[in-house]
Amino acid sequence: KTAYELMPSLVGSEMCIRDSNEIDRFVLARLTSNGLQPQRQARKERLIRRASIDLTGLPPTPGEVDAFLADKSPQAYSRLLDRLLTSPRFGERMAAWWLDGARYGDSHGYDNDLENSQWPWRNWVIESFNANKPFDQFTIEQLAGDLLPDANEEQVLATGFNRNHRIQTEGGAIDEEWRTEYVIDRVETMGAVVMGLTLSCARCHDHIYAPVSQKEFYQLFALFNNHDEKGFINT
Repeated sequence: KTAYELMPSLVGSEMCIRDSNEIDRFVLARLTSNGLQPQRQARKERLIRRASIDLTGLPPTPGEVDAFLADKSPQAYSRLLDRLLTSPRFGERMAAWWLDGARYGDSHGYDNDLENSQWPWRNWVIESFNANKPFDQFTIEQLAGDLLPDANEEQVLATGFNRNHRIQTEGGAIDEEWRTEYVIDRVETMGAVVMGLTLSCARCHDHIYAPVSQKEFYQLFALFNNHDEKGFINT
């Protein structure tokens, strides 16, 4: 049945679901069976604000609101979404979540907290979202872009993902200890953002209920333990 057949009392009212599809009708049938009614349809001013903030992180400008209100066609909302999705701000909004998970920062993040110039990798992430790069390619290039056949500069740059860890500059720090900490950080971060798993416990012991064993943790460790780097940076 259509939304109008299911809830004839709402026909012509603000609450009526417009352009209802199969999912709308399914939801509406369940609401009706429980004696509930859908929320009023959002006004266009509110709709553009929600969409703009959700997709770009920014409120719409007065001019953008006026243009959306003046567009009376059935495709007005679709055109709004297309415009927001092609905005450079869309990539910035999407990248913010990935940068948080990938522990991005503009400083060393430890002790002296000196400047860390990782912004080229940050820009790569933003541009990847704006280019709608497939997620498998997006992930592979960050984890091992430099190992791809005939890797280009952008693919090598993508591996900056592995260099977002803290950098130790405190006097007296043990070089090998902190080099090892960096490798462990890569394993734990990869597990969190790519596998959706917390691997930290397996660093020290097994859990009978955990999907990754300590042995498997250090197998992953071996994968990332191939950087020629120093653990302690003497500034």
